[in-house]
Amino acid sequence: MELAQRVEQLEAAQRKFADKDELWRLITRYARAVDEEIDAEQSAIFSDDVVMETRPWFTGKPHQGKDAVVKSFRHYIATFGNRRRFITNEQIDLTGANSATGWANWLVLHAHNGESYCGWGAYEWDFVRVGAAWKISKMIIIVECMTTLAEGWGDAEKMVSGYPGGKQKKGD
Repeated sequence: MELAQRVEQLEAAQRKFADKDELWRLITRYARAVDEEIDAEQSAIFSDDVVMETRPWFTGKPHQGKDAVVKSFRHYIATFGNRRRFITNEQIDLTGANSATGWANWLVLHAHNGESYCGWGAYEWDFVRVGAAWKISKMIIIVECMTTLAEGWGDAEKMVSGYPGGKQKKGD
């Protein structure tokens, strides 16, 4: 193999590692932006045409567009206090020079009206490069368990509590 080919392969591998690192950082920026209520960061991490859905809580069409998604997170922030999410088992796949997909597990601890909530589930993402920055273009939040301390988390019938205060509405 010629030196030029070897250099080209090394540069391609380095770009792949750099892109995956930036995507991992994007995921952690998302967690911090929501937990610490950093509005500017929430706006910065989503593409303008982002689509987001929360299953099974969400009723209706998915949130579409950055403004609707950020508004949805503001509603979540107003509903749950003292948030801390932990994201693990990230799987990131580059699907093109400017596109990628991702999946991860999450665990969240937060409170509502004096009650502690514990929940977990999975994220499914699509990412797109916009200019030099990676953005989240699609986000599906799968709630597998969301329950209060009093309800417990071992009883499969009570694994997902209703959304506090009723169903979340489109655009909230």
